[in-house]
Amino acid sequence: MRSTEESAGRPPEGEQQAAELRSELDELLRASRYASQRERRLNEAIRATPGRQRPDGDLLRQLAQARTLREGLGARCLQLSDQLEELELHLRQQQHPQHYPEHAEYAEHPGHPEHPPQPPHQTPPPPAPAPPPAPPAPVPPVPPARPDLGALTERITGLHRSGALPEAEELLDQAAARLAPADAALLVGMLARRGPTTGTSLRLARTAARSAPEHAVAVLAELRELGLAEEAAELFHAFWAYPAAAVPALLAALERSGQHADSATLLWEWGSAPTPELTSLAAHLQQHGRPADVRTLLRQAAGRPTADLVGLATELPPALATLLLQELAVLRPSVEVVRLAAALDGRRDLYGQLLAALLADEARHRTTLAALRAAGLPTAPPTAPRSRWGRR
Repeated sequence: MRSTEESAGRPPEGEQQAAELRSELDELLRASRYASQRERRLNEAIRATPGRQRPDGDLLRQLAQARTLREGLGARCLQLSDQLEELELHLRQQQHPQHYPEHAEYAEHPGHPEHPPQPPHQTPPPPAPAPPPAPPAPVPPVPPARPDLGALTERITGLHRSGALPEAEELLDQAAARLAPADAALLVGMLARRGPTTGTSLRLARTAARSAPEHAVAVLAELRELGLAEEAAELFHAFWAYPAAAVPALLAALERSGQHADSATLLWEWGSAPTPELTSLAAHLQQHGRPADVRTLLRQAAGRPTADLVGLATELPPALATLLLQELAVLRPSVEVVRLAAALDGRRDLYGQLLAALLADEARHRTTLAALRAAGLPTAPPTAPRSRWGRR
């Protein structure tokens, strides 16, 4: 048993443990800040690669190591912080029990003011039930082990050199599906340095488009961050193959990542899609509450030949067909509007919508309305047929 002299001048065991945890946490925080600074410097060095040259492979490997270190240190800091918080709470409960009555022993002392002496022969009240134990503090999950991107690069390039292309492509597909966006972009860069003639980096970038829109867009941003312009373009072109139902989510992901120009480019490309696909996309955009994208898409489609525009107006839902005809009335020259009106003459509803768009601003469309009259086409809004139950 320790003597009083041996323990004099030393903090209690709990306080000593808390001091050690604080010291270790401070060291880890300093190391984490250093790893973050190193990661930022490596990113800047990679972005400074002149022209369209590939980033240096050694820089990419160092960046992967810095990210792994920074994330591991961050996870360990969280664990230590939780342990320290729990320990300090326990120490406070010991030092100030009056503030934590559920843990205080003094409340059981019979001479305490809150416990006056009981009259003789009086049965004491039953003790209060003990409070349930506090749930244990949640332990943050340990992050999964980061992949060895260098070894994965060597394996893929080795399979290519040996002619085992199916096996290499299977590895690329797995990497695109399982790697985090930052790791996927780093692997693309390493493959671009190791195998410039195999096309593996381009295939991996292209395959990333098969994942969820948020993940694919994050990979696109990481590729651009690393200066991998060719691979980023390959991934972006793969977005053009998305089905219409997936495009609204893709546009939203691009906007959230700050890549608004890509959203506009995608809509421009879709403006030349076949009529059934374009009609489907317009309907999906409308359903997802993106009216500005619907208008942009229909404006892009306004330059199609007259026959295509008639088919598009016929297949679109009525509200979107009206919007298309309004855009056509504004964007197309008079001679083309007259040609479109003649093609719609047999469709009373569509012709009426086009004419309503012209009559809404007669001063602006005076020339077009005169050309319609010269062509023998009606310029007065159609009247609704009288009901046989109406006034005679």
